[in-house]
Amino acid sequence: MNQGLLQVLKVEGDVANALNGPVRYSWVNAANPNAPQTENRLPDTAVFDGGEGVWYQNDRVFFATKGDDRLWMLNTTAQTIEVVYDMATATAPNNILSGVDNITMTPFGEVLVAEDGGSMQVVVVYPDGKLVPLLQIVGQDQSEIAGIAFSPDGKRMYFTSDRGGPNGQGGYGLGLGMLYELMIPDTLPNA
Repeated sequence: MNQGLLQVLKVEGDVANALNGPVRYSWVNAANPNAPQTENRLPDTAVFDGGEGVWYQNDRVFFATKGDDRLWMLNTTAQTIEVVYDMATATAPNNILSGVDNITMTPFGEVLVAEDGGSMQVVVVYPDGKLVPLLQIVGQDQSEIAGIAFSPDGKRMYFTSDRGGPNGQGGYGLGLGMLYELMIPDTLPNA
């Protein structure tokens, strides 16, 4: 990070416009690359509420903002940004995702979002916007799911419950963390 160009995202109009569909964006040079992050925010650049997971694949950057429970998609080819999921405006059956955190994508374009809190689920977000729970961890409500990764053949998925595991009293709940392995079916669940 000692060289290169530091830029910040500028969204046409207000970033809230991205709730209604794709809006154009551009990159502008940071005001002072050597200053703290807050000094690089220019009046016309976007502010995101609690950035979390990020994933790049096929000219798309997906990222989560936990402060407002949103999943965003930045299209690097079209130079647009949009909100793919917003808990505040989601309606049944797509209002199942809260505490958006870690993100991973399958080779087929489904986004897997792990919850930090919420219902301790990993939720599949399909390209058409449909949400379907893939898995849920119970009894570890004070933990978070993280580190989703796949085996090279794609038949096994690994993830952690950061504070799950033996609780020192012979039971499971809050502990030092647990690693899970999930056998992946040939197709992910569909609604």
